[in-house]
Amino acid sequence: MSRWHALIGLARPPMIPYVWLLVLAGFGWAHWDRALRMRGAAELLGVLFAWLLLHAGTLWLNAAVDQDEGDVLFGDVVSVPEGIEREAGAALVLALFLGTVAGVGPAILICVALAVAYSHRGLLWKAHPVAGPLTNWLGYGLATPYAGWAVVGVDPNLRTVVVWGVVSVTVLGCYFAAQAFQYEEDRDRGYRTLVVTHGPLVTVQVARACIGAGVIAGLTLAAIGWLPRLCLLGAPMGWWTDRWIRTALREEGPLDVAWARGLTARLLTTGLVGLGLAGTVYAYESVSNVPVAGLGTAGGHPSDRPRLPPSALAAWENAQSSR
Repeated sequence: MSRWHALIGLARPPMIPYVWLLVLAGFGWAHWDRALRMRGAAELLGVLFAWLLLHAGTLWLNAAVDQDEGDVLFGDVVSVPEGIEREAGAALVLALFLGTVAGVGPAILICVALAVAYSHRGLLWKAHPVAGPLTNWLGYGLATPYAGWAVVGVDPNLRTVVVWGVVSVTVLGCYFAAQAFQYEEDRDRGYRTLVVTHGPLVTVQVARACIGAGVIAGLTLAAIGWLPRLCLLGAPMGWWTDRWIRTALREEGPLDVAWARGLTARLLTTGLVGLGLAGTVYAYESVSNVPVAGLGTAGGHPSDRPRLPPSALAAWENAQSSR
């Protein structure tokens, strides 16, 4: 295998859409929350390229230290070329440049610093029981969707803070779930990850708690009207996902990568169903001459939707939608 093909394989292309989805989720949320017309598209393109390079550089650094020989969640085992740290460093520097040009300098700087701290042999946060989860929670759960949100140029509000807190906890659960089948490899490397210190079943229980908390919180936000109430119809998807997680708790032997891949597919399907339900509400609102998206939820637009008489409020909402 050529060096170029090895680099592509080690960048785990099947994982890239998930990273981009987090960026696009932040971008889409900023528009939906304020019912805005499309803006920031050019900057979004720069962010997507920056996060592509960030993703590749991060995984190349990770490959250099791990030298995987067992199953991996996204893709196949690939021999690591000697000196891959050079390509990793170049990708991270270029990602930092593109992200800064796109206007998300603080977010990309934080992510690059986390990538180095996570996989640099002198720091190796990935081997630490607290620093490893913290890195993934900050990098994937918060900074990545923030980058998509930031290019839209809106001010934060309470609903945004709460929703992204929910998303970040769910992402953290995915991190623990992906770790659950790596007990033997992490143990052999001398890592002190949760799966090594407490075993696969405890790791799955923590993953289940995080993902379950995210699903329940999301349904609660729909119930109180901060999200479209039609999204409550997605509750069976949460049950379907949890049922799959519980199969791991009944396993007596080590978990395999097939279980983690099955969970990933269920989580993606659940998220897409939620987006589809929200999109259905938006389509209905668009043809019904009523406030749309985040301005049309039953709970209103928390934090910055003014208390005005109905006629004045309608004028304010029209002004917001035309921005």
